[in-house]
Amino acid sequence: MCGHIDHGKSTLADRIMELCGAVEKQHAPQLLDSLELEREHGITIKLKAIRLVYSSPFGKLRVMPSEVEASQFTVYGKKNAANRQPVETFILNLIDTPGHVDFSYEVSRSLASVEGAVLIVDATQGVQAQTLANFNLALEAGLTIIPVINKIDLPQADIEKTASEIKQLGFTDAEILKVSAKTGENVEAVIVAIVDRISEPKAKSERGAALIFDSSLDPYKGVVATIRLFGARIKVGQEISTVATGARAEVLQIGYLTPRPKYVDEISSGEVGFIVTNLKDISKVKVGDTITDPKNPAIALAGYQEAKPVVFLSFYPTDTKDLPKLKDALEKLKLNDSSLSFTIETSTSLGQGFRLGFLGLLHAQITQERLEREYDVDIIATSPSVNFMVDGKLINKPREFDSAAKDVKEPYAKVTIFAPEKYYGPISNLIHDKRGEVTNIENFGKLQKIESSIPLLELLIGFYDQLKSATSGYGSLDFEVTDYKNADLVKLDIFVNHQPVEGLAQIVPKVKAETIGRKLAEKLKDAIPRQQIAIPIQAAIGGKIIARETIASFRKDVTQKLYGGDVTRKMKLLEKQKKGKKRMRRFGQVDIPQDAFLAVLKI
Repeated sequence: MCGHIDHGKSTLADRIMELCGAVEKQHAPQLLDSLELEREHGITIKLKAIRLVYSSPFGKLRVMPSEVEASQFTVYGKKNAANRQPVETFILNLIDTPGHVDFSYEVSRSLASVEGAVLIVDATQGVQAQTLANFNLALEAGLTIIPVINKIDLPQADIEKTASEIKQLGFTDAEILKVSAKTGENVEAVIVAIVDRISEPKAKSERGAALIFDSSLDPYKGVVATIRLFGARIKVGQEISTVATGARAEVLQIGYLTPRPKYVDEISSGEVGFIVTNLKDISKVKVGDTITDPKNPAIALAGYQEAKPVVFLSFYPTDTKDLPKLKDALEKLKLNDSSLSFTIETSTSLGQGFRLGFLGLLHAQITQERLEREYDVDIIATSPSVNFMVDGKLINKPREFDSAAKDVKEPYAKVTIFAPEKYYGPISNLIHDKRGEVTNIENFGKLQKIESSIPLLELLIGFYDQLKSATSGYGSLDFEVTDYKNADLVKLDIFVNHQPVEGLAQIVPKVKAETIGRKLAEKLKDAIPRQQIAIPIQAAIGGKIIARETIASFRKDVTQKLYGGDVTRKMKLLEKQKKGKKRMRRFGQVDIPQDAFLAVLKI
């Protein structure tokens, strides 16, 4: 199940599970979104794979618009309609996927493991960026696609307009289903369409071959791999091996989620489930690898590409004693998030920490929140950066930038924006302000698909919020990194109380350096609390100061206790205070809050 963010995928999954008898009707909404952050943000972060059993009276399958003969309904290739049994039983393997562009990696993992996709479109929003992105991914994977218009119960739903936009993707009226996941209206037709249109699983190998599309580590059992079997079968106690890493292991347990775990003795070709192994090192079980029988090995299955980070941040513990705790937390987090990458690094001002690669800023935000909540680690996150090519060398840290470099390139992204056509002017201006250019325009009814080429750095910092503002919330985007192009870039340093703050340094376009420096100094002035001394904030390029703001000091009224007398008594006290302030200025340390490091995102 795939679609744009907040189009109702998890709610539709709830109704399907209820119809299949997997859960009672009185359950928590979005049951598959089990993480606290998923419920708090109202989004799906991790894919969930469950097995459902759908039993239907034989005649009830006639709700489908297509006139398919009963004999064509199958269960894993075995014809049972000929027996004219009163009930047909179908096993469905459902995977609920995220809709945000940062987690499109999770969608690609799912599409490599299935035969068909349910493409969900919100009737109040219509086709949006991730709708089209997921449609193209499913098309490239050769999947059967079932288009579903959701939220038809809402008063602002425009069903006809949404259907018209979907038909421009190549679907017919008969193929489009109209449902309300909230009320349950017509949801059973979705299940019947899955049975009718999507073919039963086919083996890709005569030998045992299973694709790993998720993995985790159970500290009491071992590595748990979620797999789709494409040939033969896997049994408990069997020895298995991975094609890419060559790791060998014994299968301790086999099961599947319903959504509660159910354990079985074996799984066969076409089934999705999980296997518990005796391996203790999760790095040996990589997502996208193939599990096979070492005695009769199969070749690697065509999976999907490994996730490549596009934005980089550094995480430092606020207390240096917490470095081992932060490292342990990151290692545990990586067990469930294979797209996360990190290396240790040292900063002169912030001490030791880690450089992390993310799929986007939301991915970074979710990771930081999980570290702080689940592992109780207080961290400072530095300003985000991307990869740059400097004299043929790939860098992503501002301190590695050489101002004297002759060949500097930055990554560009192909950005696809969906918005009502009346917002083309503001969107075009925004793209121009971000040093981009419009490359193509297509109309989908009253919607416009605008393709453009924009520097990745400009895209990641503030673009999404500015797009939402420019389009009154109707705009959506998808992007993919394409290539590197020549750029005129400089390193912008930030000084607080005359001391460089490495975590606030950035690589910025030369033409925007002064503007960014002024705005950042203003934001830092509001973010850093006042001290007993005046705190200067300076933005500099090389040795040239291009912007300055000063945080006024607190002033204690030392003359309050005086009652009349000679003015020299007052002057003596003020002079004494002045000397004390000078000493504080020389030896004083300024504590910079996390909000100051995030100020760059609000420029």
